[in-house]
Amino acid sequence: MSLDILNVTKIFGPARGGILSRDEGFRALDDVNLHVPKGSSFGLVGESGSGKTTLTRCILRLENLTRGRVLYEGTDIHGLTPRDLRRLRARLQIVFQDPYASLNPRMTIHDIVAEPLLIHRDLFRLSARQRSERVLELLEQVGLRSEHLFRYPHEFSGGQRQRIGIARALASRPDFLILDEPTSALDVSVQADVLNLLHRLQQELGLTYFFISHDLGVIRYICDEVAVIYRGKLVEQGPVAEIFDRPRSDYTRMLLAAMPDPDPDKSPFRQSPTV
Repeated sequence: MSLDILNVTKIFGPARGGILSRDEGFRALDDVNLHVPKGSSFGLVGESGSGKTTLTRCILRLENLTRGRVLYEGTDIHGLTPRDLRRLRARLQIVFQDPYASLNPRMTIHDIVAEPLLIHRDLFRLSARQRSERVLELLEQVGLRSEHLFRYPHEFSGGQRQRIGIARALASRPDFLILDEPTSALDVSVQADVLNLLHRLQQELGLTYFFISHDLGVIRYICDEVAVIYRGKLVEQGPVAEIFDRPRSDYTRMLLAAMPDPDPDKSPFRQSPTV
């Protein structure tokens, strides 16, 4: 389902000085415009502090906008009543960056994944048995097994915890997933497994992804389009191949230049053999 971000500005403040201060505060987002088509993988890339997380919070209405609109299927998210917003949030889900911090250590995996089904019980109306069956189906979908149901988060590796986070996000049958740097806390080999899982799930479930990352390699692998953000402003956006092969802005060229080369022979730390 398509998402449209129209002229979104978010200002935190004003800073100290009161209502007569000339300082309007910190401008975290400055007139941001994006269109995320249905069924696509759209990437937002930028360094830390560029406004990626603030934009995510604005999409989910965890932050109020200073100006602009966020439309999902033509509906203004920031104009919804609390009841309608609750229903929409079943369709708009997020996978968090840190799989260690995003799972309650006191809850079993069964209860963690089942929690969205309880929160949105008015939509699903499942019995306790049906919820358990749905949880098992979700775990198997992300590569886990029935024996994992009643274990606790500390008993799993980082990659397994992120799979649990993905299962929880899928529990309410969303159309749209926000992926907030979902692989940055994982080892490189595990990152590849999680990215392949996300790619498979998108094909099977017809999901739309809004993928946030500072890692251009991840964006290039999984996204169709990408936007580059710097200090709250979009500096460039377009198809991934075009942005990577023909970047227009100096900032994008700088990010691309900072990408590590996968060829070990080109590493600056590799010494030439002595003759």
